[in-house]
Parts: sequence; structure tokens; C-alpha cells
Amino acid sequence: MAAAFANDSPKYRNSLICCSPRTEVASQSSSSTSGCVSADESIDSNYVPKSIANKKLKIHSAATREEIEKAINQCKELVLNSPQCSDERKWLVRYLVELRLRLEDLKDCDGQIRDKVTIKGHHFEQQTAITNRKQYCDHCSGVIWSIVQSSYICSDCGYVCHYKCVDDVCRVCAHVVMTEKGQFEMNICPEKGLAAQDYKCVECLTTLTFKDTWNEPRLCDYTGMYFCTTCHWNDMFAIPARVIHNWDWDKRYVSRLAYQMLTLSWTTPYIDVEKINPKLFGFIAELEWIHKMRRDLEWMRRYLCACSLGSGLLSPLFVQLGDVNKKYSMAHLQAINDGTLETQLTELTEMCRAHITKCPLCSGKGYLCEVCGNDEIVYPFDSGAILCEQCNSMYHRVCWLRKGQICLKCKRMNERKKNLPETDNTDSNTEYDIDKFVH
Repeated sequence: MAAAFANDSPKYRNSLICCSPRTEVASQSSSSTSGCVSADESIDSNYVPKSIANKKLKIHSAATREEIEKAINQCKELVLNSPQCSDERKWLVRYLVELRLRLEDLKDCDGQIRDKVTIKGHHFEQQTAITNRKQYCDHCSGVIWSIVQSSYICSDCGYVCHYKCVDDVCRVCAHVVMTEKGQFEMNICPEKGLAAQDYKCVECLTTLTFKDTWNEPRLCDYTGMYFCTTCHWNDMFAIPARVIHNWDWDKRYVSRLAYQMLTLSWTTPYIDVEKINPKLFGFIAELEWIHKMRRDLEWMRRYLCACSLGSGLLSPLFVQLGDVNKKYSMAHLQAINDGTLETQLTELTEMCRAHITKCPLCSGKGYLCEVCGNDEIVYPFDSGAILCEQCNSMYHRVCWLRKGQICLKCKRMNERKKNLPETDNTDSNTEYDIDKFVH
């Protein structure tokens, strides 16, 4: 019984009380940890037996009290008329319990259901559409049976909860947390220990103990904090700190809050690799190549933004990777690890290079190498070109080395300054004699 009870809820996923993995207990019956009787793991929560599919028992999420009471009476009659121990009776009994819970929800709020609720930074909206995907309440970890149970979802972070749980939400919206921080946690599992948390869950303040396997403490590898089984469902995610410091893409257990934070910020460029771990470029050849192409895209963007014909090449990928902040998102790093980003950037840079070299307006903004004096136009994004940091003159890399890495333009400017006569430093308040300027 305990195993069946545990396997139905993500609260006890991979817990010590689970006798087998979640995927191996699909045929076992189970109950929700919120006190709601749920469907079997192998049966979809919106499944209706064929024998009673034409009875029109389903009610919409905005059903009134009278409609629910009518459905309860009809369900009672069908339970009495159904064969004992049949799948039809099992489904009807579960459905009858959910209908009664739905009726109690309406009684608590005088028959009125709130369409929108704002709490703890969440912007909850009522879920009106029946989904075929099984959902679990983020507050109580119980199953949400969308046929009869009202539920809310946060439009910012995706937090889902029962109607009856919305007023008891204790987790701050993950979107608010990431907006305030503006960056990922870059320390690898900054664990402080249970004593620092007073042996309580950092989120809901539930007392944690190793003696009670029903409420074991679970470590979040992202935050380094301990959570209870209701706030930590053993979700697995790649940790940004481990990726940046060790290029470790193995997924590890994280809490629900960390899971939502990482999911929301996966595509946001928060990571400055040059500042956090510049040595990583020397170990990951693909990352170093992408970093070089990003610098080339930064130069190309200056050409394309000033050209009316080239502005159409500024694709969303170009805007993300051709910016000047040189930061990466976790999605960018994952694409580098998979090899997909290198292919996309190569195609994009070749397309932009072809336009700049052939466009009369863009090619007219190129440079000529002063050393060799040929007519070949040199661009800042060419691999065989080098830019003088003092005067922004362009040279072929071979010509630059042949001249001993001395810029000819800077040399002329320095000689000109030496040949200029020294001027007397006069006081800016000195009055000039106007008579000597009048003839």
C-alpha cells in the first residue's frame, strides 16, 4: 500500500519508500498525497470508459454548484448499476470522489471561483481547458484531475496548483527570483548543511529528519539547500556552475524552485565565460571557435546596421550572438556541446560575409593594407587581418609581422608630433592687445 501510495506522486519519486522506479509501477493503483483519489498511473486522468462515454458525465471547469450536484446524483446511480470490481465501477468511484471535492471547493467560496489570483509574486490564472497531460500540484504534489478539479497556473513561471491550495502557496515565483538575481549561481553546490537551516525545509519550513522516510531531506544541487519531499521532486537538470567550471553536463537532482528557475532562464544570456572561467576556451575547442565567430559577428553587425540592404540579415540568432556583452545562455552552451550552434553560425557568417564583400556600400568601408599596397580590401573580421588598437588601421597579418608589428600610421603620427614646435603655455585668461591685429 505504501509503495502504491508513493509511486503515484512525484513527491516520492526515487524516494527510499518506493519499492521500484516510477516507470515500472505504471500498472499499480495509487492515491494522491493531497487526499484526492486519483486515477491509476497507467490510466490517463481524462480517460473515460467506453461503456459510459455517452453518459455525458464530464463537466467543464466553470460548472455551477447545481450542475455538479446533478452530476453527483447521476454518478451515484451509475455506480449502483455497474458490475462489481469492474473498471467501469472503479472509474465511477474515483470520479464521484473528485466531484464531491469539487463541490466542497465551491461551498468554501460561496459558489464563486476566482479567475485570477496574485500571491507570492505569482500571477495565477484559472486553467479552463482540459489537458491530456497529467499534472501535479506544486504545493501538495497531488494529482490534478482536470475533468472536475479547478486548478491555477502561473503565467510567469508555470507553477500549477489546485484551487484549494492557491491561498497556501509558500514558494516565491521563480520569475521574480531570477529577475532580482540577474545571474546563475556560479558556486558548485554551495551546501551549508541542515544545521544552518535549523533542520527545516528552506521553502515550507517543514521539519526534516532522517528517521522519517516519508519526509526525508533532499539536497538541491543548484542551491545547495535542503528541501522536503513536497518541495523537491527529484527533478534532474544540468547545473550551470558545473558546466562553466568543469564542462560537466550530467544532470543532477534539483528542487522544484531551482527546476523552474533554470527552465525560465535557460535561454537568457547570463554567463560571462571570459570573466568566470577564461581557461575554458583552451580546453573546449568548439567554444573557442564560437567565441571567435561572435567577435566576427560583432564587426559584421556594424556594417549591416549601416546598410539598408543588409539589415534583413539580422536574424534572431544574429541578435543573440552578435551583441557586445559577450555573454552566453545555457541554451547556447548546450548547442555548442551538441555541435548544432557551430553549424548555424558558420552558415550565418558566410552569408553576411558574402553580402559585405559584394555590396558597394559595405565594401567601400573596408581597408587597404599600407605595407603591401595591393588592391585587396581588408575587413576586421578576416582571419588573415589584424587591427591596430591605437589608430584602428588594418594590415595583413603577414605584413604586420614583416614590419616588426609596428603600425606605419602610428609611426608617422609620432614623428609629426616630435617635429611640431613647442608652444608656450599661456594663461587662458590673458587679454590680447587688439591694436596689433588692426592694420
